[in-house]
Amino acid sequence: MQRRFFHFALCVVSLAALAAGCAKARAETVPDGPPLAMPEPPPRVFAPVDEEPPLVAVPVVVETPTAEAPQVPQRRPPRRAAATETEKPEPTPPPAPPAPEVPRELRAASTPADAEADKKIRALLQIATKNLGQVDYQKLSVAGREQYENAKSFGEQAGEALTQRNYVFAETLADKAAKLASELLGR
Repeated sequence: MQRRFFHFALCVVSLAALAAGCAKARAETVPDGPPLAMPEPPPRVFAPVDEEPPLVAVPVVVETPTAEAPQVPQRRPPRRAAATETEKPEPTPPPAPPAPEVPRELRAASTPADAEADKKIRALLQIATKNLGQVDYQKLSVAGREQYENAKSFGEQAGEALTQRNYVFAETLADKAAKLASELLGR
């Protein structure tokens, strides 16, 4: 019996220890730190506007907040008798509509670098055209004909980009056209 009492006591003590351990077990939370400091937004830089001020000064109306005004019922104007021919007011001409503003095309001023790029691109296009002219289209394979058409298309697109003064794109296209044409000539 003493043995049973000892086992019983041991079980009670073990259960008490386990219950105490479970009662205290809690997930610890990390305290929130200070709020994050937001950086200031970058300053805005606006390009100056090169427009002429309008000839007619337009008054600026600034609305000021007012307290709610009590709603007053609107009155209808009294009916007037038809005006006689002698009392007819002189008709006022409608104001002339403002002249529509002509849209301006924005272009950068030409620089010497633009002239050099133009010459370089035109030289590449001449090389591509010359090489394509020497290729016998009829003897090309299907892949060769596709390459020929691509070179021709690149040359046309480069010419369009050149007229739009997109020199970087035009040079890339002209270079592709010249390389494709020289590869076709080497076949």
